[in-house]
Amino acid sequence: MNRIRPSFYGWIVVAASFAAMSGLGEVQYSFGVFFKALESEFGWTRALTASGFTSLAIGLGLSSIAYGWLTDRYSPRPVLLVATLVTGISMMLCSRIESLVQLQVLLFATGLGAGGVTPVATATVARWFDNRSGGGIALGVTMAGLGLGAIVYAPLLSRLIPVLGWRACFLVAGMAFLVVVGLAALAMKPSTLTSTRADAGAAGLPSEVAPLSRVRLLRSRQFLQLVLIMVVTTFSFQVITVHLVPYAVDIGISQIAAAGALGFMGGISVPGRLSSGVLSSRLGWGRTLVIALFGMAAAILSLPFVRLESMLYAVAGLYGFCQGVRAVSVLGILGHIFGLRNVGGSTGVMLAISQTAGAAGPLLAGYLFDRWGSYSITFIPLGVVILVVALLSIRLGIGPSTTARGDGRRA
Repeated sequence: MNRIRPSFYGWIVVAASFAAMSGLGEVQYSFGVFFKALESEFGWTRALTASGFTSLAIGLGLSSIAYGWLTDRYSPRPVLLVATLVTGISMMLCSRIESLVQLQVLLFATGLGAGGVTPVATATVARWFDNRSGGGIALGVTMAGLGLGAIVYAPLLSRLIPVLGWRACFLVAGMAFLVVVGLAALAMKPSTLTSTRADAGAAGLPSEVAPLSRVRLLRSRQFLQLVLIMVVTTFSFQVITVHLVPYAVDIGISQIAAAGALGFMGGISVPGRLSSGVLSSRLGWGRTLVIALFGMAAAILSLPFVRLESMLYAVAGLYGFCQGVRAVSVLGILGHIFGLRNVGGSTGVMLAISQTAGAAGPLLAGYLFDRWGSYSITFIPLGVVILVVALLSIRLGIGPSTTARGDGRRA
């Protein structure tokens, strides 16, 4: 049976979601660029400085459940507009901080707003392409926006901070988010296309799965396995994005080059996200995820041995590409198992748990550096943990191999 093709507006929604995700990329990748400036300005330890990003991550995680619930029930446009205003204004107010508490509160508010971007973007795109060709490509393009945000904003802000100062750059970052994500929100609208139960059954997709309660979700073995993967990989992602630039500067690499490596890490995730659809069509989402985890582990375990700028870019490139594949793979598995009617809610719950748990990463890495004067004590155990999770994922067979059911069990 031929699958129904989305109307042209479905691809406009993909473009808008791509732009919105680029704004989230700015939020997630740019703090590491401000790190040294804040440390120098206020004389904070690395643990205290990193606590700002921890506050952001906690806010992002806590708000994800609410945004996921709202996305499943209301039009995406007003939900994303509210998220945009909260995030953009909070980022701009960071330019006025005079204390650590102010930074923590404002970045927490930034996270509360930014937590709405992923649930809105991914759930809206998934519904526009429900049981239609190009769905994997559409989701990959949407998630690729994160990489664009990294490769544009991290190097740009790094070059602007010495010229304009970090306070003015917070203003620039906040205004950029308001404009880019605000325009994306205006282009959002819910899908007007529907597919019949017969179409869904013929395609083997769970679009007709009944709404799933949080209790049933948290009792699902496969969901808990995915949460474990997300907690570990989010922990590592937040450590790397916050501490890569300070680490590189410590070993003698310039601030500009270090920020460039951070942006490259995000940028190379774009082909990783785009290629995830191709890989999954050949290997399945589960095997694709496992390969990505092995690559992330190898990159992190290589970081303590970096001494040259070229080595830094190579390691950042490997991590970024595999991180991009991992991000889309998890969402692909989630949608397949629990159905498109539950995409927003299940994504929100998973992000809430993983972001909140992973928020401790930058703070712990900063504390260990303050105590031992080295990041190796963080990088090596972290790489080993991801390696173990990858091996467990093979054994447990994470990833759908047959038609999924609403309770998260394989048929």
